[in-house]
Amino acid sequence: MNRRIVLGFIAFVFAVNSAVLLSQPRQETACAIAAGAMPDVEGNIERPPPSVVAKPRTSTTLHVVADDPGVLNSLSPVSNITQAEILSSAGTYGDFSRYLQVLPGVVWNSDLSNDLLVRGGHPTENLFVVDGVEVPNINHFSLSGSNGGFTSMIDSTSVGSLSMGADAYDAANSSRLSSLIEIHTVELGRERESGNLSVGIAGAGGLFQRALAHDGSLLVSAHRSILNLVTNDIGINGVPTYTNGMTRLELKPSDHDTVSLFTLSGEDSIRMTPCQSWGATSILQTQYAGWRTTEGLTWGHNFNARVIADLNASSSLTRQNIGQQQQIGNILANGACQPQSLLPAYIEDSLNGLSALKYLLRAGVRGWVVSAGVSGSLTTANDSVAQPDGQLSPFSVDTSRSDADTFHRKFSSGGSAGFVEGEGGFGTRWRMLAGMRVETFAITGSYALDPRVSLVYRLSDHQSVHGAVNFASQLPPFMDTISYASNRGLRPVEVRQEAVGMRIWQANWGTLDADSYWKSYRREAVSTEYPALMLSNMVDTLGQGFVWLPLVSVGTGQARGLEVALRAHWGGRAHGMVSFARSQSTYRALDGIRRPGSFDTPMVGNVTGNIRLPLKIQLDLRESAASGRPYTPFDLVDSNLQSRGIYDVTRINALRGPIYNRLDAEVERKIPAGKGFFDIHAGAENVLNRGNLMGYVWLDDCQQGWGCADRSGEPMTKVDQIGRYPVLSVRYEF
Repeated sequence: MNRRIVLGFIAFVFAVNSAVLLSQPRQETACAIAAGAMPDVEGNIERPPPSVVAKPRTSTTLHVVADDPGVLNSLSPVSNITQAEILSSAGTYGDFSRYLQVLPGVVWNSDLSNDLLVRGGHPTENLFVVDGVEVPNINHFSLSGSNGGFTSMIDSTSVGSLSMGADAYDAANSSRLSSLIEIHTVELGRERESGNLSVGIAGAGGLFQRALAHDGSLLVSAHRSILNLVTNDIGINGVPTYTNGMTRLELKPSDHDTVSLFTLSGEDSIRMTPCQSWGATSILQTQYAGWRTTEGLTWGHNFNARVIADLNASSSLTRQNIGQQQQIGNILANGACQPQSLLPAYIEDSLNGLSALKYLLRAGVRGWVVSAGVSGSLTTANDSVAQPDGQLSPFSVDTSRSDADTFHRKFSSGGSAGFVEGEGGFGTRWRMLAGMRVETFAITGSYALDPRVSLVYRLSDHQSVHGAVNFASQLPPFMDTISYASNRGLRPVEVRQEAVGMRIWQANWGTLDADSYWKSYRREAVSTEYPALMLSNMVDTLGQGFVWLPLVSVGTGQARGLEVALRAHWGGRAHGMVSFARSQSTYRALDGIRRPGSFDTPMVGNVTGNIRLPLKIQLDLRESAASGRPYTPFDLVDSNLQSRGIYDVTRINALRGPIYNRLDAEVERKIPAGKGFFDIHAGAENVLNRGNLMGYVWLDDCQQGWGCADRSGEPMTKVDQIGRYPVLSVRYEF
């Protein structure tokens, strides 16, 4: 049945394409369109040159395009940040995802990952789109229930432009509750070929780009980790190894057609063996190996100067093999921690696929762009999970083992979507985006209707105001949906977001922006066994126990905040950004009690920038500070009685850790060499060696003299984020 649906959909797409083609007169020269490009006063749509990126539609936006402070006729302020600023940002390893963490309204899960928690949302609430292809995940070591990881599979030198939208964005993309992150790979420009070779903490590799005949181009990038060559523990009782590669091939067989092929793949593994006597992060040994790949093929056709179409086909696969064993009776022998026995705790062998086909038609009509399209998807699952004896639940005093959810699921499930949208202006001061997206989810037999509208009014050449109302819907993580038969009845989580903002001032020296928002979540998945638990408050951390729960869609949540961002530069001597956010995130699970969300961070501030020093040296700085994150304390009485950590479920997220503070600093020097130059970075993360809290771990086998008890004498220890960490990298550009 699914195959007939897909074949019928393909036939429909090509029929529509042929009908439009036959109805339009051929032209010798036709102009193409970039996503979101606006027509001229006659309704013609033109492709901007490679250095120009379509105007953003959202209020939280990072654009790697130009040095100018932005335009006031876009649907929200533009954050113009060059690619060089990403590569020269301290504390990010050159990872653009970690750079996004300094934007207002974004917080992070831990220093060990590049998770993006946007406006109180879960990491899975972000959609990544690379060159028009939706990628389920772009990160290494990304588990089910998260889309963050240790580092990105995309090297930042291959990123030409990047935007993150947290308000009403293009309805052509799948809905997400928090943000859309669009990545456009770098254009070659006027050179026939270029590339780079690099080595640093994030790995070693390179990029090569070459022009092809008829304005075509080829880009190839590959990297591999090297941390495993210098250490066996980076603070998580193990060290990650990974390899990734990316290819983009673009061909132009005619003046009217463009064909592009995109591939992204990565492989990763880690073995974690914690020792309870020092630096423990878990009581579980973990072995992880996985790979993920996405391929996309896009055909773009210009019927004439006013009508264009895109047909995109993509396929993604994700494979994970995970083994966990609980360490029993640890002993300290010859300076090493050795368990007396291991109890099998968790085994996973999963292979999940997602295939999608999308057709998009855009037309320019009297200064407006009208868009419409349809899409279909097919999800394939082959998942095997075994928890042989289950685990003693950290949420219950019950001494019988629970969560022994052993299951095998192998099936296919379809989905479909349709959308319509219009974007344009009224006179010289008003601009508007209005759209509607409808999605269906066969796996749960549900659908979603998501309208959105955004409006901007230009007050003057220096000021503008904007507002947006956006509805978005998203299914809970796939593995949670299939873990229990009852979870098949989960409904899509729905969020309504209202946002109002203002570009307070824009001048040659920079911009000052302020935005406020209010988000309301409904139909959140909550546990039926533990009434205080909500799924969106749980992020699977590699090395921790996996918990699958029976769930029901009755939870609610709220997030609201105020964001301020100042971007400024002083000639060519200094450039920086100051961001601040005041926010609140709360939720209600099955017990009806409103509690702080796990990502509730009332105040977050970031200062990042570069200063030119003598001898052509550049100083890169980043200072981040945030309110303490909420955490759930242990029930000390029952935990001591049973010699295991049991959370006090009556006080979930009731306590807060100390203030987070971190200073990162690097010096950078470019040295000409041959036809290119070397770019050398040296410095340190967390220069002040602040012991920022990650969490508390209960040590079941804590022994006297190990130093594993806290100050009160309880057998638990505080686990910190990454301490002072050296950074050294060298990149050769040619």
